[in-house]
Amino acid sequence: TKMASIMLSAPLVMAFVTPQPIANTRAVALLSRHAIRSTTANPPSMVLGYAVAVATVSLLSTSIRVIGTGDLQLIERLGKYNRKLSPGLHFTIPIFERTSFVATVREQVLDVPPQAAITRDNAPLKADAVVYWKISDPIKARYAVEDLVSAIQNLVLTQLRSEIGKLTLDETFSARQKMNAVMLEDLDRATDDWGVKVTRVEVRDIIPSPDILAAMEGQMAAERRKRANILESEGRRASQVNDAQGAADAVVLEAEAEAKRLETVAEGEALSLKQLTEAAGGDVDKALQVLLLSRYWSTQAALAESPNTKVLFYPSKATVPVSVEGLREMLSAE
Repeated sequence: TKMASIMLSAPLVMAFVTPQPIANTRAVALLSRHAIRSTTANPPSMVLGYAVAVATVSLLSTSIRVIGTGDLQLIERLGKYNRKLSPGLHFTIPIFERTSFVATVREQVLDVPPQAAITRDNAPLKADAVVYWKISDPIKARYAVEDLVSAIQNLVLTQLRSEIGKLTLDETFSARQKMNAVMLEDLDRATDDWGVKVTRVEVRDIIPSPDILAAMEGQMAAERRKRANILESEGRRASQVNDAQGAADAVVLEAEAEAKRLETVAEGEALSLKQLTEAAGGDVDKALQVLLLSRYWSTQAALAESPNTKVLFYPSKATVPVSVEGLREMLSAE
């Protein structure tokens, strides 16, 4: 009996010194090995003792619980919730207690697959989403809903279809932030009874049907052509306006130049008439006759230089009141 106690104590010491779960396996293996070796050398009572020892060690090994950081377990005693195991080393009562729920308090990601939906203007499309959530109350998460992940996923799908049905096709592409905010508020409120905290909801992809995609591409192409035509017509109009404005400015400048020229000519003629009047002793009629004669000869010279048919008019008393002789007499009289 003393030898059996010594032989049993060695595996137990090794089991509690060696880390789990290797310790449990080694302890049971050592006890089994010693039991097999002693079956031929020991009486049946000793074999029974070894078997009881092996069973006891096995039960003790199953009672040890090591919980990691960020994880937790719920323990039930005789089918009823008893306690929550936080990170660290814990012991349970074999047979009477069992692990009911194993979970993590870290944030988790739920990828919602693409789901068919219809917009307010009856446009079919597919949409998917990503939900970030974590367990805030593990007791509710275990006992308030049967399948937590499936419940959250179906709730997201229902909410996603509902929000898309409130928008038109064009609004679904521009109102994602609004959809995310509304879905986050509704999902967080709905999952509170399940011990879940929804931290973020993102509508990832919105894919219209192939027919709508083709129609949208045609609409975009037509819109681009429309903008191109508008820009081209605005360019032509601006060019025509610039041309007309340039022509008007040119006419104004030409008219101003002509007016300036006529003004200069008139000033010159007035100065010439003044000087001729002074030379004629104040007789304006004689000064005008001299000036007209000068203009007459200038016109005749211009006609003579023209390459066209020339018609020359010689001065007479009817055409030129003052002839060369008369002009000479006037000058000699002065």
